[in-house]
Amino acid sequence: MSDTLSAAARDEILTACQRLSLDYSHYADHGQMDAFSELFGDEGELVVAGVSTVGKAAIHKNLTSAPRGEMQSIHAITNLRLDVVSPTEAKGVVYITAYVAPKKDGVGSAAVIAPMAVGQYEDVYRKTADGWRFARRAFSPLIAAAPAS
Repeated sequence: MSDTLSAAARDEILTACQRLSLDYSHYADHGQMDAFSELFGDEGELVVAGVSTVGKAAIHKNLTSAPRGEMQSIHAITNLRLDVVSPTEAKGVVYITAYVAPKKDGVGSAAVIAPMAVGQYEDVYRKTADGWRFARRAFSPLIAAAPAS
């Protein structure tokens, strides 16, 4: 069905979905959880560490249940690959390298700067009355720390 879309319509969808992925990292890293949760549809699903949270209200509640101001996160995303499925759905995969450190004087501080997680997000995007939103975003680890020998 996506082959019936014009190139301009396909580009518009790809741009909107790419922006969602960029906004996800930006809002997470800047502690903007209200804006972060709005990236998901009303029944959108976020899966991290095998835990599924469904609905933007539940996602917001989960993310704001613990203080975030004491930690700094950086989500570095690469290799964003998107496919338009239809005029109202797209799918994608993006690699992520996440760093987290406790803040000292307002800046993340760590003895060794090493990623907390290296993996990928598998995404389903849907067009809603409010624009394009995540219908599902699921994190899967790709590289894990080796056990200490």
